[in-house]
Amino acid sequence: MPHSILISVLSQTPLPKSINNQNQIAVDISERERYDADMNLTEKTLDTRRVFEGRALVIDVVDIELPDGRRSIREIVRHRGAAVILGQRPDGCYVLVRQYRKAVEQALLEVVAGGLDEGEDPDSAARREMEEESGYEVVSLKKIGVIVPCPGYSEEHLHLYYARLSQEPRTQRLDSDENLEPVVMTAEALDAALDAGELIDGKSVAIWLMWRRMCAMEDGAQEVRAE
Repeated sequence: MPHSILISVLSQTPLPKSINNQNQIAVDISERERYDADMNLTEKTLDTRRVFEGRALVIDVVDIELPDGRRSIREIVRHRGAAVILGQRPDGCYVLVRQYRKAVEQALLEVVAGGLDEGEDPDSAARREMEEESGYEVVSLKKIGVIVPCPGYSEEHLHLYYARLSQEPRTQRLDSDENLEPVVMTAEALDAALDAGELIDGKSVAIWLMWRRMCAMEDGAQEVRAE
């Protein structure tokens, strides 16, 4: 199956013949590139300067040219990407973590997640991060999708997974700079946390809503088959 990208079309500009849904369209990458060019959406890279290099990310300043000839700069965070895992135990409860995030000076409720090591594939990273941060063994893993959380300034891709876990955890294997606490929650408690504004981490909100939608669609399909 060719790589595809999901785009939302808000304008009334005629679309290529292969695109027939005005709201949400899956198009082949090559088709998407032709469409972007026709719509004058692409930006030409003129020069790139690396201004910062840290442990987890680097920052580039990119000189660009807009389709109409105007020039500007883009400040871009380069990141290897991360795996995001919604883990569920056999008893139906979900395993999350609570950890302090210095950037927002707040302890946040989050699903398990972690950056990809150099050369590591997302599936392996998902298993590793879940077992390291929560202590739970991953019994099976299902890819939910991929999102780009901050495309205005970062190239980071988040690979989203649903994981079936062991019922009981083993010992956590945290990195030297990690300090987090596993939290076990029911689906109802997670919904309540979202409604109350207690679940505000973007990746966690995204994967939870996507998973709930997938479950609802599957329940609907089962009802249709039963009829």
